[in-house]
Amino acid sequence: MAKLAGEPSEKRRVAVLINDMNAAGGIQRVAANLVRDLQPWYRTTLVAVEPFRTTPVFHEPGLDFCSLDLPRNPLSRSALLRELLKGGRKFRRFVKERQIDTVLAIWFDWSSVAAFALPRSVKTVGCEHISYWQATRKWRWIRTLSYRHLDAVVSLTEEDRPLFAKISRTTSVIPNYVDAVQPAAAEGREKILLSIGHLDARKGFDRLLWALKQALLDHPGWKLVIVGGGEKGHIDWGYLDYLSTLIQLLGLQGRVEFHPATDRIDEWYRRASIYVLGSRREGLPMVLIEAKAHGLPVVSFDCPTGPKEIVRNDIDGYLLQNDSIEFGRAASKLMADAELRCRMGVAAVEDARHRFAPAFVLPKWRELIESLHKQDH
Repeated sequence: MAKLAGEPSEKRRVAVLINDMNAAGGIQRVAANLVRDLQPWYRTTLVAVEPFRTTPVFHEPGLDFCSLDLPRNPLSRSALLRELLKGGRKFRRFVKERQIDTVLAIWFDWSSVAAFALPRSVKTVGCEHISYWQATRKWRWIRTLSYRHLDAVVSLTEEDRPLFAKISRTTSVIPNYVDAVQPAAAEGREKILLSIGHLDARKGFDRLLWALKQALLDHPGWKLVIVGGGEKGHIDWGYLDYLSTLIQLLGLQGRVEFHPATDRIDEWYRRASIYVLGSRREGLPMVLIEAKAHGLPVVSFDCPTGPKEIVRNDIDGYLLQNDSIEFGRAASKLMADAELRCRMGVAAVEDARHRFAPAFVLPKWRELIESLHKQDH
């Protein structure tokens, strides 16, 4: 808990703004981690826009989770605009009542709202969770107009940093992070290829089925387990039907399992032996960092941003271009070689504990927050 030079004795009040805490996804884990782990230096609060349907995911005793109780169901652009304006007004009142002096807004929509809704005395930081080009054309235009009014923008990757630097005053690169865990023993793991994510085409589970068909047929004891989906707004039922049909066409019945999202995802990491990522687009996927922390070698498509800044090819996993055949061969190589899985798993843990540990990442957040407030003096 060492103080930075010039840090005030009174703790700053930091709010993390996010759309909802009902779905157990990577973005929710990031928000909860920040609220918990910045507590030694700041008075932190998580603010969700949407109401809590049940106990919010990733909540722990001692964490301050609040909701603006603003149900969102925009059916048109005008309805979306009204919701954002209403949310901005409610959040502005919340910030004033709680005397918040710093806001970390996650995702481009609420980052844009924070840019316009809050007084200049409040330091606003837009926190990106996806790659620059994943936003729609409309939102890229809105982001270009609004981000210049933020005090800073945090990019997840070095690759995207120059793009955000063109539309913001201050741009920092701060990766996601995970706590150190004790990986499960190699001999106790099951023959599971694990993949986690919301069930939509962006996550590329169809690509995984095509890529892993031969590997699964060549290794009868193995199965692909897909964990995710099931929550409002995080499952494309048409896509799920397509995946089910594809499994039958590829002859993979009984070799692929679907499980709902869970806030006890660590249990799946401990059971699995290999992590596979088929995403077409990513930011800096938490699942890859978590998989490495749990000692899982990774096989991943090298989508435009994210995996290349996490996976070290031929050291703790394999990065493949858009080549399903080579992807399957890499997975098959790991499935057939327990010693290789163990060696890459050890390398993965060592790297995660260095580059993606709280002790490495949290100082970057503190330095950014304090530097923004120093500009007032």
